[in-house]
Amino acid sequence: MTVRPFVGASTTTVVASTDNGMISVDGPNGRITVTIDAVTTGNISAGRYAYDLVVDSGSVITRILEGKFVVTGAVTI
Repeated sequence: MTVRPFVGASTTTVVASTDNGMISVDGPNGRITVTIDAVTTGNISAGRYAYDLVVDSGSVITRILEGKFVVTGAVTI
């Protein structure tokens, strides 16, 4: 899963994968779980972002989820 400030951006905000432990795959039950820790999410600046989640089977890469989200700044400090 890759998060960027916008589609086509060259900078990456977050990369989640099975290699870095942020994604776990439960194939028999058809589940993919993305877990991004508080430190990582806390370092995301306020703004709009785009993401996609792809599955790489080794021979085929399939995008299974994509979207946008907004991170708002803290009101109370």
